Amino acid sequence: MTAGSTQPARRRRPQLSGRTMLVSAMALFLVIVLASPLQTYLSRRGGVAASQRQNAELQQRVLQLQQQSDAWNDPSYVERQARARLQYIRPGDTLYTILNADGTPRASSDTGPVALPRLQHQASWNATLWGSVADADATK
Repeated sequence: MTAGSTQPARRRRPQLSGRTMLVSAMALFLVIVLASPLQTYLSRRGGVAASQRQNAELQQRVLQLQQQSDAWNDPSYVERQARARLQYIRPGDTLYTILNADGTPRASSDTGPVALPRLQHQASWNATLWGSVADADATK
């Protein structure tokens, strides 16, 4: 070939040498060997993060329950809850429940029951019931 020839230069195809094949085989071997431990590591890391989130939520719930427990140790709180939830009243008070338009009791979160001093003594419902049973028994 002379300098003035117009033949294109042939490109030489890369040949796989023993060194190239050995490096490729080692890289493939490392990928296969490390894939399983890497997957295990990533899944455990996700599990640890989920456990930490759950632990934080549970600690917050424990704090709320401790505050609620402290509130229940206060006698005035217990009295307020008994009045609101169970409609308990003190002796001598009369309980009035405010009804909605459809006749259902108004929610306790609105105003709560109102206890007023009793003007005249009325027998309780269970005393009235027992009295009627006793009267029915006496008429036999």
